[in-house]
Amino acid sequence: MIKLTKSNGDSFEIDGATVLRIRKTVADWDNDLGNTLVNASQDFVVVEEASAVAASVKTELATLHSFTQPAGSPVWVDAHSAAGPMPIAPNRDGINSAFDVGGKRQYVRETHQQVRDIIQAANGKVQPIPDETFWTQSVETIKEFLGGIEDWDPDRGVESPSEPQV
Repeated sequence: MIKLTKSNGDSFEIDGATVLRIRKTVADWDNDLGNTLVNASQDFVVVEEASAVAASVKTELATLHSFTQPAGSPVWVDAHSAAGPMPIAPNRDGINSAFDVGGKRQYVRETHQQVRDIIQAANGKVQPIPDETFWTQSVETIKEFLGGIEDWDPDRGVESPSEPQV
């Protein structure tokens, strides 16, 4: 069990093996003023720093892996619980790949191959690497395929989205 502290000072324990994802909090996205968001059987906002939480969880969850969010911050995910890589529309906001975990989509800077290798090493659900022709096949099919799962973070985890290129 991992001992953590809520922003009100109350401590609690969580089974590290139940953690799906860990990231630092972002003021515009998270209601609580803690430092770290822990997604497990429920969401917890804690005062401990994300890297310290991840190090503690890693002692109980060997398949916890660090990825890079589009804005450059680390996000730790249970790669065994992940499925990917998932196809993504071309993007210039630092998004190079995505995967699903806990019924939601996580966007990352890592390439499709890197995501696939990490998930495969953790015995997660490996998907074929999407190729560029995927986007030329059918716009409606793509919208239907991608529209069915919620993103973990607002704006795909891009803290300051770039203006679209014209």
